[in-house]
Amino acid sequence: MLIKKEKVFSVSLIVLLSVFIVLGSGIISNSVQAQSGSHEGIKVGITFMTTDNEFFQAMENSVREEIEGKLNGTLLVSNGQHDAAKQLNDVEDFLIQGIELLLLNPVDYEASESVVALAKEAGVPVICLDGDSIGDRDIFIASNNYDAGVIDAEYVAERLEGEGKVVVINGNPVSAVRNRFNGFMDTIKKYPDIEVVAEQNGDGVKTKSLTVMSNILQGQPEIDAVFAINDPSALGVLAAVQSAGREDEMFIVGVDGAPNALEAISNGTALEATAAQQPAKIGKLGVEYGLKILNGEETPDEIPVPVKLITEDNAADFSW
Repeated sequence: MLIKKEKVFSVSLIVLLSVFIVLGSGIISNSVQAQSGSHEGIKVGITFMTTDNEFFQAMENSVREEIEGKLNGTLLVSNGQHDAAKQLNDVEDFLIQGIELLLLNPVDYEASESVVALAKEAGVPVICLDGDSIGDRDIFIASNNYDAGVIDAEYVAERLEGEGKVVVINGNPVSAVRNRFNGFMDTIKKYPDIEVVAEQNGDGVKTKSLTVMSNILQGQPEIDAVFAINDPSALGVLAAVQSAGREDEMFIVGVDGAPNALEAISNGTALEATAAQQPAKIGKLGVEYGLKILNGEETPDEIPVPVKLITEDNAADFSW
């Protein structure tokens, strides 16, 4: 009889433990679902200065994976086409459609103030990505663009052994461009025998940069290096230099780490280096901190994302 009681007790204990395990699993599961699903079905708007740049395409893909892939939400995307008025109209449309979070890559640092104000008036948090705004945005997440200019300048100075003639192909007046330019110029000024012989705006696009560089080549018989504000500009410069038959006279550095720039670097062209960014990480952080703000959590004012120099030596090991 004692044996039977022990058996009955053992069976009862097993059943009881099983119930606790099932209930406990349910509690844990529900807790995880509550955390990950608190913004299930969220509607987010993201507007870029342009979507014709691989950098922003990589960022968009990352954001889409976070919003649609993980949260079963909706992502609205707009191409600002380098037009501040269009970007404002696009955000107005986003708000009409009921977005809960705005990810903003501003066309213009100052003109974007009205975009930020419009969203904030509607109670929508604003996360600036890659470019900052003078407006009262919630957080700014971007590459350390000043450092991008610095490491490019240091590469140029080392390659030139502190002496030579340099051309700068600048871009539109957004914070990312301004910071890269300042980082480059502040560093290159430390080398008095390096002279910036020309600086022009290529609008950050390949076609305009090609045209601008072609004109510079006609007026400058001696150029040793070119600093391009981003990789599309660098590729436009490369095309101009190759077309003029002057590729052996100079080298080019850019910023981004774009796939087509990496290919040019790996192939031993005059495009020798780029200060690589991490657009997918920037996009993911934008969503992460946007959700934190919606949850009422405290967040920093800015989050800098590191950059690194890519040359022929390490181009094969890098990707966005």
